[in-house]
Amino acid sequence: MAMELAAELNLLDPGSTRLYRDSFNDLVLEIAGGEPVVGIRVVRCFPLTAGDRFIALRDRDNSEVGIVEDLAALDDESSAVLAAELERAYFRPEITAVHAITEQYHVPTWQVDTNRGPRRFEIRSSRRDIRVMPHCRILIRDADGNQYEIPDYRRLDQASRVLVENQV
Repeated sequence: MAMELAAELNLLDPGSTRLYRDSFNDLVLEIAGGEPVVGIRVVRCFPLTAGDRFIALRDRDNSEVGIVEDLAALDDESSAVLAAELERAYFRPEITAVHAITEQYHVPTWQVDTNRGPRRFEIRSSRRDIRVMPHCRILIRDADGNQYEIPDYRRLDQASRVLVENQV
């Protein structure tokens, strides 16, 4: 059963899978015995619950080449390259404080501090663009499609917590 599932999912063997950047800074996938595939794109199959597991690798035509079952199972260089690419592709600043949430014409505007500096953004709808996850984790998508994360809103300062609780 496990072998059938692995074949159906096209899981890559970590021992024969290598990822690196070429001289043009393109992500390259090399599978032992095959031709290198240049211009690889990475897609997390389960971005919210298993970020470092089941990572789909797609070619320039957006066709799936294979799936890395576990980032940690790759060799150190491949793991580091893939982790950096995931960080780039899934850039999600962490909100550390909320200074104000104002609303004009039913459009909430958030003024926050993040681990990447201060930000000001609008969201279209609190109902659609704020997701409360298990363990008080909150994901927020702004009007431009950027994502922000509050890993545990209970750990915010009291003023920030009150503002967030009024939105969720």
